Amino acid sequence: MATISSNDSNLDAIFEQKRLLRSKVRKQLKAMNPTERSQQDAAIQNNVLESLWFKSSERLCAYISCSALREVDTSKILSDILCNLEKEGGGLVRKKLYVPRVEDKNSYMRMLNISTTEDLIANSMSILEPSPVDCDGNQREDVMDSNSPVDLILLPGLAFDRSGRRLGRSGGYGYQYF
Repeated sequence: MATISSNDSNLDAIFEQKRLLRSKVRKQLKAMNPTERSQQDAAIQNNVLESLWFKSSERLCAYISCSALREVDTSKILSDILCNLEKEGGGLVRKKLYVPRVEDKNSYMRMLNISTTEDLIANSMSILEPSPVDCDGNQREDVMDSNSPVDLILLPGLAFDRSGRRLGRSGGYGYQYF
């Protein structure tokens, strides 16, 4: 019984540390100079776009950034994915992009294929996401129904440490999905 109580106490302490860290990071992001933030967003996007791991990826999952949440801007990355053709075999093919669509308030999310930013609509929280069907009324391809593996996943996060560990916003969407 003492072990269970000790484990519960340890978990409570971890949750409290995460809550305090989230609060601190949110305040820092809110206080950040918009010009500095824009410069950092551009630097991050350029690092991604110039990386070998991005250039070699054919099937990607990425989030649509939301400025109200102070997420790193992904517009340049998404534009690159959707606009550029890659050489494959004897022809040219476009990289495949899957973006999140939240289905309900229980943190259920799907990653659906889009071919243009015009496929995106604002949800009830003003976050852009794909409609479940394309302009022709066909169901969008869900990455989970695909037979091919995803090469790269770009995740939003409130904070990351130098080892790449992620602190989310506490909504549980990413945690539930992955």
